[in-house]
Amino acid sequence: MAYIGSQPTVGNFQACDAISATATDTFNLTVGNVAISPQSAQHCLVSLNGVLQAPISSYTISGSTIVFAAALTTDDSIDFITILGDTLDLGVPSDG
Repeated sequence: MAYIGSQPTVGNFQACDAISATATDTFNLTVGNVAISPQSAQHCLVSLNGVLQAPISSYTISGSTIVFAAALTTDDSIDFITILGDTLDLGVPSDG
């Protein structure tokens, strides 16, 4: 099947490389030093200062970057960013 844009990632959970917080709101997302583009903000688990962040209201995803709602400081800690792949559509089960 052909896709417009990037092909969906199915069930591929990835932990992003460590990110050191600086006085900005935009950070690059990489896995193994290779840029990665999550499907959407809802496909990411983001922990900032030990608190899971809400997608859209706390951060958005633009290509291979994460953009936080407010600029971080050097005192902040991005604990982890885990990227969740799309769920697999199994279709309609058959009878029997």
